[in-house]
Amino acid sequence: MPFTAVVIDPCCALSAPDYDPGPRPVWNRTPGGWPPRCLHADKKVQAITEHDTESLADNWRAGRDARYSTADGYTFEGVMPPEGERFRIMGTGGDLVGGYFHARPSVLEFPTVQRAREYAEMRRMSLFNIVGDTDTAVRWSSYRVTVGRDLEVGGPA
Repeated sequence: MPFTAVVIDPCCALSAPDYDPGPRPVWNRTPGGWPPRCLHADKKVQAITEHDTESLADNWRAGRDARYSTADGYTFEGVMPPEGERFRIMGTGGDLVGGYFHARPSVLEFPTVQRAREYAEMRRMSLFNIVGDTDTAVRWSSYRVTVGRDLEVGGPA
């Protein structure tokens, strides 16, 4: 049985945490005067690799974590299901004053609802929903949202 390591990486070299764009001029009349920067909407992408042993998977993930200073990732025994059969965590943000709303689903995908739930609880999330990787239909909810309900990002929770 293979072991799969899943981590979140920067989308490109210009969005890596150690990227230094250099000094920005106060005033510049030339179009190419500003240093290059990342223009991607999503600054993070998911990287999935399969390994023969758990130690190899953990070492690969630890190397990524050390390089990018991130804690987003996990290792599990088995193969990641194909797209459309994975799950994501859709957290709830806000407060008592302004109200609560549904945040965007995380970039990180999970092989099972149970694995997503364990990860959210490990990160001490209390109000969250587990949705599909290609939709926002609820598969499991920590605060009793009806299973199958389609959530709207930014909508009231």
